[in-house]
Amino acid sequence: MRGKNPQISVVIPSYKPGSIFTECLHSVVTQRIDVPYEVIVVDSSPKPIGSQFSSQFPQVQFVHLDRRALPGKARSIGAQMAKGDVVCFIDTDCIADPEWLKWLWEAQSQGYSVAGGSVLNGTPKSVIGTAEYLLEFNEFNPLAPARNVRALPSCNLSVHQQIFKRVGYFPDFMKGEDTIFCERVYALGESIRFVPQARILHMNRTGFSHFIKNQVALGEGAVECRRRTQRPGAFLTRMPPLLPLLPLYRTLAISRRLLGSDLKLFIRFIFLYPFIFLGLISHAWGFIRGPYRSKLSTEIRNS
Repeated sequence: MRGKNPQISVVIPSYKPGSIFTECLHSVVTQRIDVPYEVIVVDSSPKPIGSQFSSQFPQVQFVHLDRRALPGKARSIGAQMAKGDVVCFIDTDCIADPEWLKWLWEAQSQGYSVAGGSVLNGTPKSVIGTAEYLLEFNEFNPLAPARNVRALPSCNLSVHQQIFKRVGYFPDFMKGEDTIFCERVYALGESIRFVPQARILHMNRTGFSHFIKNQVALGEGAVECRRRTQRPGAFLTRMPPLLPLLPLYRTLAISRRLLGSDLKLFIRFIFLYPFIFLGLISHAWGFIRGPYRSKLSTEIRNS
């Protein structure tokens, strides 16, 4: 995978990575691609993780930050260090398909400056994990068609270096930084391509309280995205009386996407709807309360 002149750089933001981090790294360093690439882990855990994993993965560059960094900032630091013309991003709770990089590189070679792939459910036996998956990644399930989109999740994303020079790097938010970045790219008239064959497996939260907390944070990120960009639904930030309808609106939108791509996922969506509805309500609450916070509630405050 390594070469003196890597054409691709894979950046992985890290903070106290979980139990599948070894599988994540192994999946990234064993990609089936002839193009030389490098792997950079930008870690801000209290204790550097490089000493724990560098012997097993000597081809990976571990960078430790003195203070905790949000994922957007960690990705930006990694992108600035990257030697490759194309920077690909994956998260520590994900496992890449063996041909993940090949498909992203192919999209970049076809002229797409930003591309990303599909997200598979890594917790299919968990009710909560599947509910979170359906809420967060329904639009990017592996049976969804290849198409141009307005935004992609940063857990499966590739960006040409020239794009960073034009729009800058990721904003320093806990949730929604990838959407804001992609909206800035979209506003320049650049095409953003969804490539379903570039697959990653995402391990979702399986604890109920963590699920609810994450949905609230996603709601706060969603309203911030719409305050800063022309993201669809921006009118809701100017019409608070309509916000109680947000769960219904999202229910219809998710149903339409799943019916058009994966009928089995739609059936699971129906069966799990009581849990999904709680997630929708939590997301709406985050959307409602977000503008009234002195800062984004998900920003790290240094004491």
